[in-house]
Amino acid sequence: MNRRNGYKYPVHISSEKRRPLNRGQSAKLSNTLGIIAREHIPMPTRWTKLGEDDILPAFDYLSLKLDIVGLDREKKDMVLDLLKNRTRNQRYKLHQRFLKHPTKEEALLDVPSELNEENWESLCAYWSDPKVQEICEVNKRNRNKLSILHNQGSRAFVTLLDELEEKEGRQLNKVEFFPPTHCTNGKWTTPDCEVKYNAMQDLQAKSIEEGSSMTPNECYDKIMGVKSGYDKGFGYGPKPPSKASSTSTRKLEIENAQLKERLGETESEVADLKARMENQEKLLNMLLAQQNMQPPNI
Repeated sequence: MNRRNGYKYPVHISSEKRRPLNRGQSAKLSNTLGIIAREHIPMPTRWTKLGEDDILPAFDYLSLKLDIVGLDREKKDMVLDLLKNRTRNQRYKLHQRFLKHPTKEEALLDVPSELNEENWESLCAYWSDPKVQEICEVNKRNRNKLSILHNQGSRAFVTLLDELEEKEGRQLNKVEFFPPTHCTNGKWTTPDCEVKYNAMQDLQAKSIEEGSSMTPNECYDKIMGVKSGYDKGFGYGPKPPSKASSTSTRKLEIENAQLKERLGETESEVADLKARMENQEKLLNMLLAQQNMQPPNI
């Protein structure tokens, strides 16, 4: 069945991961959203500048090309989050085009084919603002300082994570997932990646040796640092749980460990009681035998 007969490529978005887990579906959705960002919505100076009327064409085009299974309000927000990222990428490319020209006036003459003149003029005016230029320069310096680089390119981390977990038959923690995304054929993407990974391993070993209750994910966060709404080293992927959620999870883990300990103590007490009852039964049988009496059923 082909598109001419009404077929649309199905895409399943994981509510938990907020992304398609299938590699082909993830790439198809990403490519389609890239086309939308370039050709079907205005290019804003900031995402928040887009109104609802600006976004509607995006979903009109998306509905023609793909079948987002179970597209409700929650999944629409997930799609918008992905579109926001694709729009950011396209705006960066347009900014590089702007920077190739020595003056704003020359840049204005180089209107990209995917934009109208009004949209391009607004972007050029924005990038010519001294305050914006200062922010861009700071961002550039910060990017140059990045020492933790992954090896996944434009591929979504969640698709690789899903494939690895399916292969292993279990969930992977952050420490286990770090080498596949930062090391290729035994070679780390940067020296700092190897340093960070060794530090995670050392912290885990120390935690076990000292009887600490730190989980592998907590060891990862301790070494990599924690930033609200972002898992460092995981690229543009699933968002980490909130601090409140992490605290609640940690509390449940502690309570679960305490319950297991109490259960073990109870089982030990029951076993001890059972042994004592058996000894008493043997003693009673011996006494009855001495009196030539038939032992009762106990």
